[in-house]
Amino acid sequence: GSAAAAPSAPAKAAPVSLAKAQVTVKSKAYTGKTLKPTSVTVKVGGKKLVSGRDYNVSCKGGKKVGSYKVTIKGKGAYTGTKTATFKILPKATSVSKTKAAKRGFTVAWKKPSKANLKQTTGYKVQWSTDKKFKKAVKSKLVKKSKTTSLKVSKLKGGKKYYVRVCAYKKVGGKYYYSAWSKAKAVKTKK
Repeated sequence: GSAAAAPSAPAKAAPVSLAKAQVTVKSKAYTGKTLKPTSVTVKVGGKKLVSGRDYNVSCKGGKKVGSYKVTIKGKGAYTGTKTATFKILPKATSVSKTKAAKRGFTVAWKKPSKANLKQTTGYKVQWSTDKKFKKAVKSKLVKKSKTTSLKVSKLKGGKKYYVRVCAYKKVGGKYYYSAWSKAKAVKTKK
């Protein structure tokens, strides 16, 4: 009988490319200061990687509302690079008052501070009879940053509507929306 071959050393796994990685970068709201991403999730084949061990993140960040390039560079068992986008969004506003009208209502929201006004093109107003805004949702863009109220008409009379507002900024043909304000309920007059 011939001697059995000596067991070979386990082959070192080839580094896994980040080319197909799924990267999620959490957006931040405008503050006037330079912002960088602090919450980045990188997954490869459903497995969450560890920052500093499996990859490094580099992003110059920025001050203004817009998109900023994020570079994820593999290390250790991972190789290659993947780019993602970090967004700075306008600061959210809040509904200051609602006033019922005949088959409609008027909604007013807080005017942004001077600095935030520069980072706001306008507002999006949304209303629905559904508290969760999952169905029967209507919306309108208010295209002037200094306009802070909207009259909505041609609705059903004597019905409860929920209304919410977000700020937006148009940068290079792209719209950046803030988080939604808390919704306020208003009942239309018959």
